[in-house]
Amino acid sequence: MTLTRDFKQTVVERVQREPAFAAALLSEAESLFSSGDPATARVILRDLVNAIARPPV
Repeated sequence: MTLTRDFKQTVVERVQREPAFAAALLSEAESLFSSGDPATARVILRDLVNAIARPPV
C-alpha cells in the first residue's frame, strides 16, 4: 500500500502544532532507552530533533 503523505513531514507538522506530541515522543524515547531498546529510541529522537530544527511550516 502506498502512503499518500510523507511520514516525516507529518511528524514535523504535528510537533510544531502540538507541543504535547513532542513531549510524548520524548517520553517514549526515554521509556525505550530504559527498557533496553536504544535503537528504536534513537529513531524517535532523530525524528523529534529534525522536527524541532525545521522552521515552522
